[in-house]
Amino acid sequence: MSGSRAEAEPPRLTFQLPGRWLTVDPRDERQARAQIEATVQDLVGAADDAAIARRRLRDAFDRAVAAAREAEAHALFLCLEAAPGVWTPASLTVHAPKRLRMTPAVGTSADAVLSVLRDGLASSRIGVDTARRLDGPRASVLRTDREYEETVEEDGIAVTATRLEADYWYAVPGSKHVVLASFATPLGELRHAMLSFFDSIALAASFGAPAQHA
Repeated sequence: MSGSRAEAEPPRLTFQLPGRWLTVDPRDERQARAQIEATVQDLVGAADDAAIARRRLRDAFDRAVAAAREAEAHALFLCLEAAPGVWTPASLTVHAPKRLRMTPAVGTSADAVLSVLRDGLASSRIGVDTARRLDGPRASVLRTDREYEETVEEDGIAVTATRLEADYWYAVPGSKHVVLASFATPLGELRHAMLSFFDSIALAASFGAPAQHA
């Protein structure tokens, strides 16, 4: 394994996100908290009778940030509006797992990398039954998805929703590495519509230059 910066920092994956999204670095807890507070105030307002709405939205954002931090994600995007006036609760976290690298015998083409990745997913606890190869004009991905019942307690009342999660595994051009983009939404009942929405975002993504550090 090489310790070069080129391997440590893969090309940055850039997304074209429709509507309004809040971009958060989950690794900076203080800044993330300030961004969320400002966004909640902007969306809900500061009126006394909006206190419950502010708390619920703040808690939802906080849970997303905490989950992204625990997963060691380097970027988190929180959907505020998928279209003007259309609030769509969804999040996108982006990971570049340094330990996840295909074996040396594998080539660097998207076909080779994603084929080996699919075989690896099949032998792991991550089921391959939903795996689907998607190819766009800028990127090739392997998508897996899952849904489960999620219960959140609000004011002593348990609210259950179907949570949908979709993982998009990108083959980094010219390397044996992959980048993982994970979408999540509590709108699992709208599975096909949400997957179509996530697919459109995932396939419009593109790789740019590696992130630069001072």
